[in-house]
Amino acid sequence: MSDVISPTDNQTSETVDETAVPTISRSRKIMRAVGIVLIGLSVLLGWYLLIGYLGWQSGQEALVEERAIEEANILARQISLARENIDQDSFNLALRRLEYVLERDPNNREALDLQDQAQTALAALITPQAQLVATNTPTPEPLPTATPGIISDPQKELQRIRRLAANHSWEEGLSSLLAFQRQFPNYERQETDKLLYDAYINYGLTLLEGEQVELGLFYLEQAEKLGDLSQELLDYRLWAELYLQGIAFYGVNWDVATYYFRELCLSAPFYQSSCERLRESLVNLADQYAGSLDWCPAEPLYQEALQYERTQAVVTKLSQAQEACLSATPTPLAPITDTLPVTGTDSLPDAPFILWTPTAAAGSNR
Repeated sequence: MSDVISPTDNQTSETVDETAVPTISRSRKIMRAVGIVLIGLSVLLGWYLLIGYLGWQSGQEALVEERAIEEANILARQISLARENIDQDSFNLALRRLEYVLERDPNNREALDLQDQAQTALAALITPQAQLVATNTPTPEPLPTATPGIISDPQKELQRIRRLAANHSWEEGLSSLLAFQRQFPNYERQETDKLLYDAYINYGLTLLEGEQVELGLFYLEQAEKLGDLSQELLDYRLWAELYLQGIAFYGVNWDVATYYFRELCLSAPFYQSSCERLRESLVNLADQYAGSLDWCPAEPLYQEALQYERTQAVVTKLSQAQEACLSATPTPLAPITDTLPVTGTDSLPDAPFILWTPTAAAGSNR
């Protein structure tokens, strides 16, 4: 009797099996669908990452090409200016420009040819007598020291000053000449003025290349009182003034500092590390815009800075500025409300409206 299966138990087990099969099948379908969705998302994400990487790489290559083009333009401009300097007999300035070019492009044939031309022309300015003296005196004699106190023999002192000038001892020669002219204002005045002119110029140029730029400008002003300045000296004076203006605003107003150093870098990239200071000014000015979330003006500044030196920090800042500028949307202006109508204008004559400007006001006061 115990082996007999009741009809009720058999029906219950069959009912459970029939309901379990559809449940298992449905869960498998769901898992399969979830897997397909995840695979699709992974493929889509990988595709977007690939596109982003290719776009980033293309942008980097474009920046490198822009940098190369800008560098080539700068060097070409310096070569052109060096040719003009040679035509103006400013051989030292031409050699300085060509030295800057050859530091960055040692195999530039045009720059090498111009360098040979300038060196040959500069050597031709040396008189045969000066060459003979240089040949016969391989070891220069020690210069005599200035006599302390009052000069007793002006002829000997003037000979000593001539030797100082021949040896390019401009600083000592300048102080000696000033002391000489104070004690003997009429003794060989024309020659001492010429020596003083040369000392002012050469020592002034030395200072302009160093840290005492203002003192160098002062000496050029003193030289101009004794004679005209060459175009080369006028150029150096202009560069020194641009440099001092840029330094005055450096760290105080990056916008103004960028203006002056951009002008200086364009005309004389070799003077006082002007292009390096321009790059620093551009980055700091762009950082100011980025700090105030004004990304669009920051973007071209970062791009310009990369033309002078490519650093990963600036590349990262440029990418951030580009993305933020693209995602930025202008905020629409709210309409003006709560305004009152203008009354009492019915009797006004029909006359043209004139906008007041300072220029118009100045004209009315004439």
